[in-house]
Amino acid sequence: MSCNGCRVLRRRCGDNCTLRACLDGIDDPRAQGNATLFVSKFFGRSDLMAFISAVPGNRRPALFKSLLFEACGRTVNPVTGAVGLLSTGNWHVCQKAVQTVLAGGNLRPGFAGILTPPNYFDDSSESFCCGGAWDITNQFSTEKRWNTKSSFGSETELSDVSLGLDSGNGYEMDAKGEEPKLLNLFV
Repeated sequence: MSCNGCRVLRRRCGDNCTLRACLDGIDDPRAQGNATLFVSKFFGRSDLMAFISAVPGNRRPALFKSLLFEACGRTVNPVTGAVGLLSTGNWHVCQKAVQTVLAGGNLRPGFAGILTPPNYFDDSSESFCCGGAWDITNQFSTEKRWNTKSSFGSETELSDVSLGLDSGNGYEMDAKGEEPKLLNLFV
């Protein structure tokens, strides 16, 4: 009889199935199928089987679990994925996403705005607490990251900073309010 992973992927299942060992850690048969389907949709069926086949048999369940968490993390937070959720203290979001997938629910991105804490470079991180040559806390202050001084000495937002191109070559409004001119990139 075929395992739940092979049944969902509609592939032949034998006695030495590569997916069967991966799904032993998941108790519910429907959850096994949901997890396999989600991971195979994210990474692709052939890539999933190649990943699993490249790992020794005793490490395949851990690999599948890792792929499931990374697929859920990348779906919820496309920029940094599961590692970003862990590093920003939002691991519970990734765990909820995995529980949603196992239950057969759908995941949508959109949490990126609420997942980033206001001060990403905090003092609780080990890399920012060690002193000496590795002390980089002053390099990443919010003033230096978000504001910059223009050539006139006033602070401007980062989005307002020009690229230093000659006037007339950039996307800037003329003093008379005329249409912006396009860049001459291939001249």
